[in-house]
Amino acid sequence: MNKKIQILGLGEIVKDWVSVIPWYPKPDEKVDSEREEYFGGGVTANYVVSTTRLGIPSGFIGAVGDDAPGHFLVEDLIQEGVDTKFLQIKKGMSSPVNFIFVIKSTGEKTIIQSPHMQTTKLSQEDLTENMFQGAKLLHTTAIHPELTLKALELAKEEGLMISLDLESQIALRGLKALRPILLNVDVLLPNKMGAMILTKKTTPVEAAREFIQMGVETVVITLGQEGAVAISKNALVKAPAFSVQSIDTTGAGDAFCGGFSFGFMIHKWSLQKSLTFANACAAIKVTQLGARTGMPTLKQAIDFLDSHGFPDFVYS
Repeated sequence: MNKKIQILGLGEIVKDWVSVIPWYPKPDEKVDSEREEYFGGGVTANYVVSTTRLGIPSGFIGAVGDDAPGHFLVEDLIQEGVDTKFLQIKKGMSSPVNFIFVIKSTGEKTIIQSPHMQTTKLSQEDLTENMFQGAKLLHTTAIHPELTLKALELAKEEGLMISLDLESQIALRGLKALRPILLNVDVLLPNKMGAMILTKKTTPVEAAREFIQMGVETVVITLGQEGAVAISKNALVKAPAFSVQSIDTTGAGDAFCGGFSFGFMIHKWSLQKSLTFANACAAIKVTQLGARTGMPTLKQAIDFLDSHGFPDFVYS
C-alpha cells in the first residue's frame, strides 16, 4: 500500500457462511434456506473495510490459517484496499468460519462463532512498535485480552488514540477482567446490552456515565432501531436511526463504528455530526446481504444524507 495507514484494526477476521431463512427453526425442525452466500467477515476486519471505503487508509492486524478460507480472507481484504502487511498466515492452523442465519422478513441475524476465532491468533511476540508508527487510531474488540493489552501499550507509546468496540459476549468477562483495557480507551463503542451487562446498570445512559467515571473520555452506545447516544464528561447527545428496509443487520455495528471513527476521531467533527454520519453508514449497510456488502463509500454516505434532509453534510 502506498498511502500511510491512519487507522489500524486489531481483532477478528472470519469467513461468513450466510443462510437466509423464513423463520428460526424450532428444536428438531428442518427449514429450507432461501439463499446461501459466503462473505468476508469478522468485527474488526469489517470495521477496517468500512473506514477504507470511506477513504481512510486502514490496516488490519491479525491472523488466519493456511487454508482455503484463510487465503480467501486475505485476498478479500486486498481487493478492498485494506493494508494486510500485518496480517499473518499461521501454518497448521484453521481459519474461523462463522454460521449466520438471517430472517428474510426482518433482516435480523443469529451468529454462531467459530472456535478458531480463539485459537488462530497472533502472539504477543508478533506485535512490534513499528506496526503503530505514524498511525492515528487503534481500534479493537479485546477478543484476545493479553494480546490487546500489549497492543495498547505499544500504540500509546506511539501516541495513537484507542477505540474499543465492546460486544456483549466480551462484556460477560466482567469488569475486573476488562478494567485494565478500559483504562487505556479513549472512545468506547459498546452496544447497549454489552454496556449494561458490564456496568450492571439498567439504562444505556447510566452505563455510559459509569464508563466516564472510570476515565473513558467518550462513550458511544448503539441502540439498534433507536439510533445511538454519545456521552462525554460535558455532553450527552442522541441521534435517531434512519428508516430503511432492512435486509441483513450483520455488520451494521461495524459500519457504525467505521463512520463514527471517520467523523469524530479522524476529522474531529462534533459528537452530533459524527453520530448522524455513523447512523447513515449503518442504515446503508443493512440494505444488502453480507456484513460488508452494503458498507458505503463516502460519496454514497453523503448522497444518502442529502436525500434524508442533510444537504452539504461534509462541509456543514
